[in-house]
Amino acid sequence: MPILRTCLFMAGLSFLLLSVSCKTAVAQQAVLPPALDVVDSEETPDDLGDLDDLLDADLNQLAATDVVVPMFSEEVTTVARQEGTVARSPAAVFVITNEMIRRSGVRSIPEALRLAPGVQVAKIDSSKWAISIRGFSQRFANKLLVQIDGRTVYTPLFAGIWWDVQDVLLEDVARIEVIRGPGATVWGANAVNGVINVITKSAEDTQGVFAEVGGGREREYVSGRIGGAIEGGGGWRVYGKGFDRGAGYSPTGQASDDWHAGRVGFRADWKLNSSDIITAQGDYYDGDTGQRERLPVSGAPFGIVTDTQQAVGGGNALLRWTRTLDEESDFSFQTYFDRTDRTFGDTGWHEQRDTIDFDFQHRFPLAERHSVIWGVGYRNTSDKITDSFQLRYDPSHRSDDRFGFFLQDEITLRENLWYLTLGSKFSHNDYTQFEIQPTARLLFTPTDRQSFWGAISRAVRSPSRSSDDITALGYVGPFPTYTSLNGNTDYESENLLAMELGWRAAPTNNFTWDLATFYNLYSDLQQRVVSAPYFDAELGATVLPIGLRNGLRADSWGFELAATMNVADDFTLHGGYSFLRLHASGGTVGSQGPRNQLFLHSSQDLSDCVQFDLIGRYTDALASPRVPSYFELDTRLAWQPTESTEIALVGRNLLNGAHPEFGDDAILGTLATQVKRELYASFTWRY
Repeated sequence: MPILRTCLFMAGLSFLLLSVSCKTAVAQQAVLPPALDVVDSEETPDDLGDLDDLLDADLNQLAATDVVVPMFSEEVTTVARQEGTVARSPAAVFVITNEMIRRSGVRSIPEALRLAPGVQVAKIDSSKWAISIRGFSQRFANKLLVQIDGRTVYTPLFAGIWWDVQDVLLEDVARIEVIRGPGATVWGANAVNGVINVITKSAEDTQGVFAEVGGGREREYVSGRIGGAIEGGGGWRVYGKGFDRGAGYSPTGQASDDWHAGRVGFRADWKLNSSDIITAQGDYYDGDTGQRERLPVSGAPFGIVTDTQQAVGGGNALLRWTRTLDEESDFSFQTYFDRTDRTFGDTGWHEQRDTIDFDFQHRFPLAERHSVIWGVGYRNTSDKITDSFQLRYDPSHRSDDRFGFFLQDEITLRENLWYLTLGSKFSHNDYTQFEIQPTARLLFTPTDRQSFWGAISRAVRSPSRSSDDITALGYVGPFPTYTSLNGNTDYESENLLAMELGWRAAPTNNFTWDLATFYNLYSDLQQRVVSAPYFDAELGATVLPIGLRNGLRADSWGFELAATMNVADDFTLHGGYSFLRLHASGGTVGSQGPRNQLFLHSSQDLSDCVQFDLIGRYTDALASPRVPSYFELDTRLAWQPTESTEIALVGRNLLNGAHPEFGDDAILGTLATQVKRELYASFTWRY
């Protein structure tokens, strides 16, 4: 009942704020420069002279009035591999800005992704997350592509993301671009349900000194960065950070999922001349994560529950050359090397993976109505695995190559009105050989206040190292029985045919919305097939074999809505709602994801030096694994005593002492813990 009353209070408060802000928004309307690609403007009292006419205007009349829409003017590069804006993107795109990250009080990339509509974020334990877009939620979401500054962090081992090592200095993040829906035409396989691209600031924009220290209940952290200018143009920076995060809550006993990590890195951007920019950056990290696991063991008792530690480490280096030929033509070449190293506790299992990637792209105009971008890429990933009793890979060492070519053409059908984008990715990999992933996208911009778009795309999810080569044992008890999950070298790619429609509009100067709908058809999804059990004399136990094959079909549909309202110059509301339905035929697809998600972010400047933010979140129940729905509340109060210093108090998950967000990891045996309430303070110095 206390939670229900709190939620009703939040709903009533939100309704009141929206009611007041609607009146305020109309009262502040003005005739301003074109909305969708302009950021800066000012209102004057004279601009309110036509207030009565605007009050009586319908949506079409309002759409003809030019306004400033900062949300629509956010820069995006992930949709088409070239600079554009949200408003001119024929895709479901949302940009998490640096300001949103800072004011929310989040301390990690996974937590920041809760700020985007349509992204399902569930914390498994202190260092592990299940993050997906448009369904298929699991620890290793195999239909999501994630990049950091253009470096792909998707691991081919389990076909997912090791979120515990995807970290950056959040102060240096320029934006996080979230694409909901396929992005395979320009990014390739595994960009099936979405693409997340974390983009950091140029070193030229991070000159000076930054230092931050924080701590409180369940966490302590410290970070720092120093940057300077390069003679002739450009800049450099070096940074370091470390943290110690406490364990979650376990209703059955003491949790042991504490997490400790440190990271250092650098970036340099050289402006060689007016046309050429060289970027070099790199990171090195080291840490360990705790967890409680259910592990099979050889001989009696055949299975145990024990506390283990994972040691993680690695590093990466990236080099990029960009040349601007003219306003409509440029090219870039990028290469990077990435090493990851991971040991699973006392089991002896170890993976070392090296990845090297080369990528070239070129953009140029063709005739008067075509803007063409094309590119080629090559990636090699190799691993060395030391087996354990629980996990075995055959072969223990593997090297895989991937080649790709993409071509995309944006055609201006009618200037400032109709745009058609056609393109396809052509790729070759060692698992399924040749793949084609085309798309067709149409953008209609009848006015500067609204745009409509539609798309139809094909994308594939390539097999992983595990789907081909794994043998994973699990203990089911109480009798001496193991399950054995076995890979299949004949496993083929999973396929998606996606259809999307979207509408962006700004009915007033201070209110915008972005609606995206989708219908997805999946085929050849992974199906687990149980065979007849047999007795293994060497193990001294019964074995229940589980094989993998392409056997499931599924369809999903839903929509995502994002809205922003400027209640006043110092008061903004951000909100988002997403709805998802997923149906599988011929079996189950694991966790489908929450059917409903809702958030509301109130951001207010109480004075020139005091900021107050409040975020309410609702996440619907999960059917499998069974997790109840929950409401949560986050808050941040910040005070700037001087221009260069800031003191902040942050509270997260304030409505519950602890709540679950996801279930246990069935393959690796990791036991989930509950997310606890957090309170901490931070001190920041910028110079």
